[in-house]
Amino acid sequence: MIMSIKIQRTQTAPRPSHRSRRTSQWRELFNTMKVGDWFVVDKQFYSRVGNAGQLYLKGKYSLYKHPEQNDQYIFLRQK
Repeated sequence: MIMSIKIQRTQTAPRPSHRSRRTSQWRELFNTMKVGDWFVVDKQFYSRVGNAGQLYLKGKYSLYKHPEQNDQYIFLRQK
């Protein structure tokens, strides 16, 4: 298979027919939040929201279990 690949150096690569979103919806959401803003997260989305927070906020948030409701978490913007 490697022998059948031909590297193109004289031409530019073709443009994609459609472009995907350049910005993440999570990034847009987190950029609108101010310090002290929070929202409730269901248990099924806990890991998804945690991963997005780690990627875009890098330690500026807290994600903890809701003190009164089971299967609910609180996402709090701290810094």
